[in-house]
Amino acid sequence: MAIRTLLTLTILFTLTFQVVKAQNSPATIDSLTTLTGTWAGTFDGPTSGKFELVLNQDNNRNVTGKITAINNNGDQYSADLKTVVWQNGKLTITYTYPEGGDVNLSGNYAKSAFKGTWELGGGQATGTWQASR
Repeated sequence: MAIRTLLTLTILFTLTFQVVKAQNSPATIDSLTTLTGTWAGTFDGPTSGKFELVLNQDNNRNVTGKITAINNNGDQYSADLKTVVWQNGKLTITYTYPEGGDVNLSGNYAKSAFKGTWELGGGQATGTWQASR
């Protein structure tokens, strides 16, 4: 019984480590040139507006950043990014919306710009976004 428990824990630990490693794996140097910097964008959905997305590289080549958004009613907020995954031309970002819930942005890079979709709180609100330099 103890061996089965130890084996199960070892497998779970290994799988957990692989998932964390995949989420935090550094981007390649070439792709970081494409990604890092300041992006200006727009979003549409239940509300529309503009945003600024700043993506930085830390010492381990992981990507961090901040988003500042202002909707067409003039409401503005800033949030630090919780996760940034950049893989094969696809960008996925998560941050906490100040009024509650996580915002997930997902988009593809083509022709020097990003286009994609966003959702708040697991689908309570959804829309589209685009950004360029």
